[in-house]
This record gives sequence, structure tokens and C-alpha cells, in this order.
Amino acid sequence: MSPVSSQRLGVLFVLALLLTSCAPTVDGVADAADVPPLTSTAALGDLDTVDFCSLLDTRRLREAGASVERTTSGFLRCDAEVEIGTAGLAVSIGDLHWATPFVQADESTKLARSVTRRHFEDEWACWQQLVFSDEVGLEIAAYQSYGDIAGDAGDAEMCTVADLVTDGVQQLVFSSGAREVMTFADGSLAELAPCSLLTMDEAADVLRVDSVLFEDAIGGGGCSWWWLGEPYAGVDLDFEVVHFGPLVSDHYDDTLGGRPTRSFVSEGQCVIDTPHMRVPAEVPTDWEVVSLYVYAETAACDKATELAELVWPRLPEYEGEG
Repeated sequence: MSPVSSQRLGVLFVLALLLTSCAPTVDGVADAADVPPLTSTAALGDLDTVDFCSLLDTRRLREAGASVERTTSGFLRCDAEVEIGTAGLAVSIGDLHWATPFVQADESTKLARSVTRRHFEDEWACWQQLVFSDEVGLEIAAYQSYGDIAGDAGDAEMCTVADLVTDGVQQLVFSSGAREVMTFADGSLAELAPCSLLTMDEAADVLRVDSVLFEDAIGGGGCSWWWLGEPYAGVDLDFEVVHFGPLVSDHYDDTLGGRPTRSFVSEGQCVIDTPHMRVPAEVPTDWEVVSLYVYAETAACDKATELAELVWPRLPEYEGEG
């Protein structure tokens, strides 16, 4: 549940969908008749191994004049680079979460089988949610990466792409058939339990709060610890897959506990991360990464470093780029 990518914004594209009177359609618009409510597991398969990039309908985008330049499948989401016109967009699909409606959607649409489609918009991104009958939400986001985007609320390129991607995901999750799954190499972070890497007492001590609650990310791949008092404080530990290109060392200038480490401030929190291992491929350019996202009113990056000093020694040994 990465806070960087948890801010998913969007606007709903008008759907031209065929309705039938005798049976429900696969895209979730017609009357579902006697078909049971659609849970997240029924829609996506085993939540621990969802291949989120398999939900991306590249043909739908291509027919609308957009091209998918690259996709990266990760533990928590699929990240894609999409070009449309003169705009380059970052697109993500995933970030499963309990969709308690504490954020007011710009618009919500009730679909078949107790599924809700929610959409949001802002000046820098568009994002949508498909909320299944078990209250698990799937997020789809599009936000500016480069190029000619005015940065206005409801920007046409961002919201068009968010709509197209969500339309494709919606049609797929209402269809029958086996789902593609993620597979992990020996030694992958998938063999670890994220919540085992930090105790509640340690998190509370570093965050300078009395106590914290914690929760596993839905489908694994992350853990969150948080303090509900004032001011809010929390930390997310995420297993991620990041496209680094040929050399991961080009992206890390510092070390901590013998591991390459970098930190930066993004979207109101301090982020610190370290690489783990290459993702096997014919031309390996993606790496598994452990990231800590720290929310704190003061000294967030100091606290992120303290947390990394606790977590990094509990990770498998970093074997370098060899």
C-alpha cells in the first residue's frame, strides 16, 4: 500500500455498453439476474499472486490512439508508461485495499453483482476504483509523466486513459476464465512476511507515539503501522518492482548497513528504499526493492533512516549486481 501510488485520481468515461434482457453482460452493466455478488477473489483469483499487468487491455488503448511503451509487474501493482498524443502518462493498476468510503468520490456508479465504480479527479492525476462486493477496492490511476499536459482538473489525456484502462479491467473482471498469476524466483521477497520485519513497539518508538496498529496489505507484499492520534504518524513497508535499467548502482549514492540506500521526499512523506535482487528476464532491467514510506509531522527522513537501520539487517543479504 504505497502512499506514493495510493493517491489515485480520475473521472468516469461515458460507457457505450450493450444491454440484453435475457442475461447479464460480461462488463457488469446489465441486470445480474441470479448471478451472485462478485467478490475480489472471484474477479481476480488468488489475491496473493495477481498479475496486475494482465488486467491491462493494450488493444483497447491502441484502438484509441494510445501506445503502451513499457509495463512492470510488481507485488502490489502494475506500472505502465502510456503515450497519447504528445503526452506521456504513468499508469498503475492494483493497490488492493479495504474501500471504506472515507474519501468522497467525485462520482460513483453501481454496476452489476454489487460492484461499484468510483472516480476522482485532480489537476495532476485521474484515478478510479472498482469496489467489489466484499469491500475490497482495486485502483486504476493515470498521472502526468512528461509532455504536453495542461495540468487542469479533469485533464483530457489523463482522464481518457484512466477511463480506457478501467473499462478494460471492468470487462475482464466480469468475464469468466482463468486469471494469469505472478511467479517469483527463488530468493524473491515473496518468501518474506513484510509484517515480520518490524515490531509494533519498534514502530511506535521510532515514530515517537504511545502505540501503533498494524495490518498486512491485501494480497501480501506490504505492511502498515499507524498511530490514530493527533498528529497522524505511520509507516508503510512495501515490496516493489522498479525499472532501473542496466545498472541499479546508477540510482543509489549512499549505503546503510552495507546495502545501497536512497531517500527522498514525495507527496508529503519521506521514502527510503534498498534493492534486493534482479527480476529474472532475458534482458533484466527490473529489480525487487524494499521501500519504507514514513508519515510524520517532524523529522520524517530521520525517522525513516532509524526504521531502515532496524529493517535492513533483517533482509536477505544483498548480493550486488553480479
